[in-house]
Amino acid sequence: MDQIQRELLLIGGIAGFTFLIYLAIRKQGETLSKSGNRLLCGLVGTFLLLGGIAKFFMPFTEMFAQQIALSNLPFPRLSAFAGQVGEITAGIVLFVFFLAWSRSQGRQAGHLFVLANLLVVIIMTVAVYVHLHPDVPAEVLPFQSKPPVVTLLIMGLAILNVWLRHRSQRV
Repeated sequence: MDQIQRELLLIGGIAGFTFLIYLAIRKQGETLSKSGNRLLCGLVGTFLLLGGIAKFFMPFTEMFAQQIALSNLPFPRLSAFAGQVGEITAGIVLFVFFLAWSRSQGRQAGHLFVLANLLVVIIMTVAVYVHLHPDVPAEVLPFQSKPPVVTLLIMGLAILNVWLRHRSQRV
């Protein structure tokens, strides 16, 4: 199976899982914009949570350590810890928004929502840097792929998520 098929299979599996949960917890009368926001929270949250947790297990632990070392990120241990904790934290926060959307409104929730998505964008920006670093071979990257396709997709979904929430609250 080639790299693009594996990436599409992963994204499709996470999207299917998220959509099934959404069907079980959806509320009647929810606007299309709020439904989209909620689904994006579930999709991005699940993806990050799984990615962060996977880094506790081989071969992902070793691959992640090699990515950080070869890309010459400053403070390698701190960078690895921050990346992993950041993924898990953003994933949990976004997944909670997904599960409890109607109770996750208000000013403080809005700030937390924006911060979680901003954290996703920061993590994905670092991941793009690592993917494109010339000293990092494809073999130590997810799906053994140099182009950061999934990374850019997740970053775009986080930006879209903030934009949709902002737009729906203005209306």
